[in-house]
Amino acid sequence: LTAGATLAYTENSSPAAIDNTITIIDDDDIELSGGTVTISTGITTGDILALTTQNNISGTYDGSTGVLTIIGTASKENYQTALRSISYHSTSVDPTITAGSRIVSWTVTDANSDGAGAGTSSNITSTINIIPINDAPVMTAGATLAYTENSTPAAIDNTITITDDDDIDIDGGT
Repeated sequence: LTAGATLAYTENSSPAAIDNTITIIDDDDIELSGGTVTISTGITTGDILALTTQNNISGTYDGSTGVLTIIGTASKENYQTALRSISYHSTSVDPTITAGSRIVSWTVTDANSDGAGAGTSSNITSTINIIPINDAPVMTAGATLAYTENSTPAAIDNTITITDDDDIDIDGGT
């Protein structure tokens, strides 16, 4: 198994294929039976790895561990196509809160078609660089002040709220 591409993923983008350079070489087996794709470094809540079921190959993603488990016996060629189609996207409003990149680790297991025992590939990696987008702060207000001239000072609107999904500081405003 070989890989090594780098995906530049922009926050809020559609799912994107992680690595279309993956190749599978197994000199003694013609089929594979499974594998794993893992966000091994930089996982953030909202990260998603996805595989569309194809050619008897399917996957299940566990967002708490960052592991996409792949199952199904199929040819090396079909597995190569399936692995190249695995996509990443994030539903996080701040996908760079813990890290600006992700390291994705790949392994596959052969189907023991040679009868010598199933073998699992070495772990290889690809990189996802996250390009953040600044989400603008949101301010809400709504109170009405009935003020009489020469009265004591009063708050203009004590219902104002400010939220910013991807920042904890506000630098100013008008």
